[in-house]
Amino acid sequence: MMTSPEIEAVLVGIGEQVLAAAESDPNPEYVASLRMQTFQSRGKSGSRVVVQVGAVPGLGNAVEAKRGTMARALGSVGL
Repeated sequence: MMTSPEIEAVLVGIGEQVLAAAESDPNPEYVASLRMQTFQSRGKSGSRVVVQVGAVPGLGNAVEAKRGTMARALGSVGL
């Protein structure tokens, strides 16, 4: 998504909501591994910002397959 301070703030806010919803999972290792990262890039078409929320890959995949925690977290914020 094209970036500006306002757009970045909106995306970070959504990411924080997703992260908070995912923290309701009963697996403490999964919850401890949750992270939110923000990436910015610049190119010919302009600047872009990406907000990514996830867990450690192996553990995140297992929890997602068993309970669908991240899918429910995304749904709770309307994504």
